[in-house]
Amino acid sequence: MATYQTARLGPGRHDGPGAIVCIMELAAMLSGERFSDHPVSVCPVIGSLLRAYNDNLDDRRRQDLYRYAAEAVFTRADFPLQRRRAQIAIEWARARYAARGGVLRRTPATPSPDNGPNEIAYYVMGSLGHRRRLRGRPGWWSDEAHTGLLAMVDEMVALQSETAPTADDTAPASAQPLSDALVVDDALRSELVEQPA
Repeated sequence: MATYQTARLGPGRHDGPGAIVCIMELAAMLSGERFSDHPVSVCPVIGSLLRAYNDNLDDRRRQDLYRYAAEAVFTRADFPLQRRRAQIAIEWARARYAARGGVLRRTPATPSPDNGPNEIAYYVMGSLGHRRRLRGRPGWWSDEAHTGLLAMVDEMVALQSETAPTADDTAPASAQPLSDALVVDDALRSELVEQPA
């Protein structure tokens, strides 16, 4: 039986833990969730990007993704943080499309941060370059593009620690109870039913 310690990263979705798993399946194994390529503990934007990238990489570069399986665990947060991560991915891809200038016949429409994570991942993957001549070879883009995408994922993962409120931040200094304390007089006490221990 394969475990997260013995599994290798490979493309595609798998039926169960085996010798080869995708990046998000490994994240699910690390978090103790049921085996899936959509772990609940991972931010949907980060998960979609890593899933799409994992499936389009050559085997050599795919092994660079191992650490992201662990780093992606527990990145799921509220919608504003998810939206900010989507904005980072869109801005990164938009800059890559702009750098390619007139090479493209038509630059794809920029998705909104509110669009689904898969649409944003598709936009980012398209920004890596055109692979008409290299269609049969995964991982056709440059080492610079590979390094840049991983740095963008690092930035998205780091957002959690910057924006996650601490216990001290969540409690206002002048916190008031939501209601007054319950005053039980003798008349009310006779109506209360004691629960067995």
